[in-house]
Amino acid sequence: MFCGYYFAWLNLTPMRQANKLRLGILGSGCGTNFLAINSAIEKGGFPAEISIVISDIESSAILSHARQLSIDSQFINPGSYRTKLDEAAEAKYVSLLREAGVDLVVLAGFMRILKGGLLSSFEGRVINIHPSLLPSFPGLDACQQALDHGVKVTGATVHFVDQGVDSGAIIMQDTCRVLDDDTPVTLLDRIHEVEHKIYPAAIAAIAKGEVVKNGRKTSRVTRSEC
Repeated sequence: MFCGYYFAWLNLTPMRQANKLRLGILGSGCGTNFLAINSAIEKGGFPAEISIVISDIESSAILSHARQLSIDSQFINPGSYRTKLDEAAEAKYVSLLREAGVDLVVLAGFMRILKGGLLSSFEGRVINIHPSLLPSFPGLDACQQALDHGVKVTGATVHFVDQGVDSGAIIMQDTCRVLDDDTPVTLLDRIHEVEHKIYPAAIAAIAKGEVVKNGRKTSRVTRSEC
């Protein structure tokens, strides 16, 4: 029987023993990574559950999907900034995530840069997925960047979130070939297929206590069963 998860990168004993890692998902768009994660959980592949989905866009598809799945879904007005949350909005995010008992914050197409309060409240417990092989092509328009540089292979990266832009420690990566006739749209479509595989896999590894962070690097360990 699985004996509970722990956050090994914090060098602590288990934060709490539990059967399931509680996820809080933040998203701004169509929610395909959210659906991939939920599907993997429903198949029973790893001990996690989605406790809440929060979006900065009231009409976002990710909130519609969450409602259809009877998962707590919340819209929070992000405030007046275009690329980040204002202080009041960030405080509301933190409050909702705490109320939902969230252990791991999962960014799934969340188009706001996180700073300050949320990252400090969930230090070492926020992850993101990016459509490139980081550290190459961080930030916006990663597929256009890949095409502009003429790379033959790109991919997707799951990483911890820090104060920088797509600069946190890498958890998992996988590749996607770049075709001669690719456009940013066609390339991103194929990268999404990669994302839908590695994001649930990375979360599963965290839920099983297999991810250990040491500075800029992470490693995988096998946790013995109790």
